[in-house]
Amino acid sequence: MSIRPKPAPALTEAEQRLRTIVSKAPVILFAADQDGTVTLCEGKALEKLGKVPGQSVGQSLFEMYRNYPSLIASIRRALSGEEFSSVEELQELGLCFETHWAPLRSENGRLCGTIAVGVDVSERSRNERAREEAETLYRSLVEQLSAVTYIAELGVEGEWLFVSPQIESLLGYTAQEWRARAANWIENVHPEDREIVMAAEEATLQGKSFRAEYRMFRRDAKLIWINDSGSLVPGPEGRSLLHGVLLDVTEQKQLQSHLSHSQRMEAVGQLASGVAHDFNNLLTIIKGYSSLLMEQNLDETDAHAAREIQQAAERAAALTHQLLAFSRKQTLQPRVLDLNKIVHGLEMMLRRVLTENVELCIQTAADLGLAKADPVQMEQVLINLAVNARDAMPKGGKLTIATAPRQVLQHSGEGESLMRAGAYVTLTVSDTGVGMDSVTRTRIFEPFFTTKEVGKGTGLGLATVYGIVKQSNGHIEVESEPGKGAEFRISFPRVEQEIGTPRKMPIMEAKHGTGTILLAEDEPLLRELGETILTQAGYKILTAPNAEALKKFVAEHDGKIDLLLTDVVMPGMSGPELVRLVRARWPEIRVLYMSGYADDEIEDLDRDAGFLQKPFTPTELTGKIAEMLGS
Repeated sequence: MSIRPKPAPALTEAEQRLRTIVSKAPVILFAADQDGTVTLCEGKALEKLGKVPGQSVGQSLFEMYRNYPSLIASIRRALSGEEFSSVEELQELGLCFETHWAPLRSENGRLCGTIAVGVDVSERSRNERAREEAETLYRSLVEQLSAVTYIAELGVEGEWLFVSPQIESLLGYTAQEWRARAANWIENVHPEDREIVMAAEEATLQGKSFRAEYRMFRRDAKLIWINDSGSLVPGPEGRSLLHGVLLDVTEQKQLQSHLSHSQRMEAVGQLASGVAHDFNNLLTIIKGYSSLLMEQNLDETDAHAAREIQQAAERAAALTHQLLAFSRKQTLQPRVLDLNKIVHGLEMMLRRVLTENVELCIQTAADLGLAKADPVQMEQVLINLAVNARDAMPKGGKLTIATAPRQVLQHSGEGESLMRAGAYVTLTVSDTGVGMDSVTRTRIFEPFFTTKEVGKGTGLGLATVYGIVKQSNGHIEVESEPGKGAEFRISFPRVEQEIGTPRKMPIMEAKHGTGTILLAEDEPLLRELGETILTQAGYKILTAPNAEALKKFVAEHDGKIDLLLTDVVMPGMSGPELVRLVRARWPEIRVLYMSGYADDEIEDLDRDAGFLQKPFTPTELTGKIAEMLGS
């Protein structure tokens, strides 16, 4: 009887210990012969496959996993004797295994199969996939934003760990280039704005979020406005990182600047028109009484003084006229005109205005078209621009005045700068003078702003141009750089009407007449002057200093009133409202308005009413009244 040797106890214990470990670990330990038939199958992770240890022994790996091509490919690699690791996804089961394959060999070294350990990494795979999807989504969103997102270390010299691709469209550097020079990025910030950046950094160091706006130079040296906002976010290894967003706000800044400038111009315009209105009242008084003085038998000394007063008043009236032009409150008499005729008609005068070392070049377009504007004011615009150009060329140069048609294809600008699509006629005045910097260019249309020496200019020339153009529904554009001259381009909407025959203005002569005139004027000195002038001219004068007095007069007066002479603006009641009140009582009454400026109220005046611009002389007043009464 032969005795069979017993297995080595140590080996049995090792196998048992291995089986115990594998049965509790989240793995699958399996082996297969050279045909792919399972010879070993253990491990707790079999539960995920719905199997128990040993259940798959004797089954073919190729049959069990025929629906998973990548796993079949890994099995073939392993059975060829290759040792490697792979990640296998069993999508139908929602599982993922990381498998380590090794060849099995017989005692004589011949390849006889493979052995593998599969580790369940499904949770880790799901997390990685979710992270990848989140990163992809984030990257997609970031790349679609116009803003630049970044992650950086604290401090202006800190490393930029991430910057989105939009940095290239914003500043002209690729993300890689920007990160490579991140320690010197502060050099791109305008020197005057670097303190703003430092203050933002300081706020960040104190744990506060920040928002700052500053200027940066692009790679092409163009200056843009940046809105930079961010906050601290905990990063790896306990250090905090700055997460921020850069936005290009150049256009918004320009719009804000234009709005601020428009509001400032509007405020100054309102002030100018108010001053001009009050000053015109005073000038009417000065011109009126000086005219009355000149009608007396004065000696030569007094007559000379009276004439000087008249001339000074005329010069002052011209200044208020410029103020009214800027504030767009002057009275215009627009008609259809040809700008070419305006230009050629002023050519001789312009040559006298210019110095000998300034060449005048006129270029008019034959197919220009017509515009609607006040011809006198257009002459004023052209003269003012020519004088401005002359003063910009103290050493001589070339002044070019050109006209041309213009077609605007789409709306541009907004507010006062809005230019609607359509056909325009343009007047361009350009010079080869000293030019202007950007600061001067933004202020040239402000009244009383001048770059000339004290006493050399009023600062109203270009302000007058601006006001006339705007009041005439036109647009004015300026291009200029230091040392490169300046170009003013004025555009008016093109009209298709025919040129009308200009109305001849009657020559006013002092007139005497009869009739009763109701004078409504709130300025006492002006009311007294009007009463004096009209009484001397033979009229009976009744006065009303304000709305209350006028209402009382209308209710109580029984006699006839031939003409109402009233200011357009009265305390407590506008001129048109006053007229309606008076006409309700005297329907046939004639009305003559007078005003220091063309207020919006004048647009409501009826066609039967007359209008007299302040300041006026006694002759102009009596002549206009005689015309209105037909006497």
